[in-house]
Amino acid sequence: SIVNCHTMSGQQSEDAIPVLSRPDLPGNHTAAIESLLTHYSKTFDNSKPEFVARAPGRVNLIGEHIDYCGYSVLPMAIDRHILIAVGYPSNARSNQNERSSSTLRICHIDSSDRPAATVTFGADGVAVDKENLAWHQYVLCGFRGVQDYLLKGGGFPQLDINLMVTGDIPSSSGLSSSSALVVCSALVAMRAYTGSLSLLDRRGMASLCATAERYIGTEGGGMDQAISLCARPGQAMWINFKSGLETRPVNLPPGYSWVVAHCGQVLNKAATDQFNQRVAECRLAARLLSKNTDSANMRLVDAQDALGVTQPGAAADLAAQRLRAEPPYSLAEVAAELSVESSALSAICLTSEAAKRLAGFQLRQRALHVFNEAQRVLDFRDACGRAGSGDNDKNLAARLGELMNASHQSCSELYNCSCPELDRLCQICRDVGGALGSRLTGAGWGGCCVSLVPDSGVEKFLSSVRDAFAGPTGLVSGRPFLAFASSPSTGAYLLELN
Repeated sequence: SIVNCHTMSGQQSEDAIPVLSRPDLPGNHTAAIESLLTHYSKTFDNSKPEFVARAPGRVNLIGEHIDYCGYSVLPMAIDRHILIAVGYPSNARSNQNERSSSTLRICHIDSSDRPAATVTFGADGVAVDKENLAWHQYVLCGFRGVQDYLLKGGGFPQLDINLMVTGDIPSSSGLSSSSALVVCSALVAMRAYTGSLSLLDRRGMASLCATAERYIGTEGGGMDQAISLCARPGQAMWINFKSGLETRPVNLPPGYSWVVAHCGQVLNKAATDQFNQRVAECRLAARLLSKNTDSANMRLVDAQDALGVTQPGAAADLAAQRLRAEPPYSLAEVAAELSVESSALSAICLTSEAAKRLAGFQLRQRALHVFNEAQRVLDFRDACGRAGSGDNDKNLAARLGELMNASHQSCSELYNCSCPELDRLCQICRDVGGALGSRLTGAGWGGCCVSLVPDSGVEKFLSSVRDAFAGPTGLVSGRPFLAFASSPSTGAYLLELN
């Protein structure tokens, strides 16, 4: 049965997902939430929702495409988010024990681009259709993840639920709009089915959501969900995936801003092949370097251990010696070197249809990117640890910029996850805007870059980059050029309305 939860933020541990009352609400979130509540009432027969869930997007400062290889990353949450208002039809709680099905009514304020959906399911839970990438499928991912968790302990109540969704994270932009929607939906499902968020802490919910998003077909690593849930205002977060999920707040150098700009190209990683193909190439490279065929989950971080080196940069040196650049490896060739059948290797490493379509695998390039990018994350984190400690923050910021520029070059040339528009935008950010560093953020192949800019130069950066990249119309791909500065934002929370 449904139990009203009134545990407020002042009573919770630091690891608990915050549950707020109205007085706790960040002031800059109030207007968006009030608008959401109005739309909910207009849509659902003048009824009122019981709670609102909020999950932020993120910008990854450094550490691209390495979380699924077991390495650490360094993102921060942005103050753009997904919000979901939640309530129940008048008969939602009646005869719960006798009902055999439940209905979700899922609506979005922007109904022209995101049409409403009604989904009915039984005691075994909702089905996610990865062949149908409609926006509401990400809502279903969050629900399915929570349902699977609760089914291990006896199930979840049959309950009709009304959802009204809104958000201001640009979609397919590399800022984690999809993961924020999955996280927000999982918070909704957990609160609706159990009456609280007490069963899982931030990291537990992040792991659940990372698994849940894979229902849509992408084989991601968990960074997006972890930062959305574990973020702290005013700080970035070092997130390590080698053994479970480890998080550590990181102070950023004072006097500098992180500016996000969109190149105009969009790419939904769940709708294309490239993302899952890179995952498969990294799996094959890990096995070839480690000569390990026994482990079902051999990652490049495990290959580093097998190589007997303590730093990922040293693993890159060994990979450069042991893997060839051209021609690309074939599956049969890797299998022969490992003395296994191609079919057995494919079953472990090529778990997506996208990966099976690859004729050749660029293992050296992918491994070099991952190992060197993992080293850059550690160097970036350690440099940030000296911020405000007496070191020259100007020199420190210059070092961070160098690491960001090297990261983008590696993403573009070794991992091949950039695009001409992103490369051009990053160059303009540096040469025209005066950024100390600029790199793609997110999966790539389009979307956004992030630039490190002195606070005093942000306004000039925004105007000069817009003029140089978008020209006199200010339009990119028919839309206004998007760029904004962001401070590290707070993580996900639940707002109780009653």
